Amino acid sequence: MLTVNKSSKSYAIIEQKAGSNLAMQGLSGLLGFPFTTIADVGAVFTHYGPMINDIRKIYELPEINTKALRPILEGCSEEILSDLLFDKIGGQIPILGIPFNMMCAKAMTWRLGILFTMLAARGQEVNVENTRNATILIRKIFPQTKTFSFSKPSIVIFEKLVNTMEDETVEDFNSKVMKILNNLD
Repeated sequence: MLTVNKSSKSYAIIEQKAGSNLAMQGLSGLLGFPFTTIADVGAVFTHYGPMINDIRKIYELPEINTKALRPILEGCSEEILSDLLFDKIGGQIPILGIPFNMMCAKAMTWRLGILFTMLAARGQEVNVENTRNATILIRKIFPQTKTFSFSKPSIVIFEKLVNTMEDETVEDFNSKVMKILNNLD
């Protein structure tokens, strides 16, 4: 009997959310501002919030609460702001902004999904330093090499990264992330 592991299930959730977010953001780009901003805010409730809870459910963790959400937001705020800034520079122009909106939606969904999976695999406690370092690692491992494209991560690399972090202490998680980051530089 074939069993699907937790990281594979998470990958499938991210892939589905990235596809639907890509479509939603692309449609908003047809009209430009303020529809793109409305779509961005809506994605928090239709994509990112449900995605983090779906992933946490796979790892048998309770739904996210304010206490657990705060360190995630603090830890990845710089990365999110840089993605949003890039999206907002080009994405507000009707029709011409469609590629910006679509690429940024795909990249943001994948990066947040990978982060949510790494943190859920690690365990219940959420830590700002873990989040910040993992966010930097994700950007380095899965870079955006072209202006209008973001290649989704391979499932093999995704699973290897996530499974390496599973059930680690906060300190060991950070140590592993830093070791990988140091090897990338």
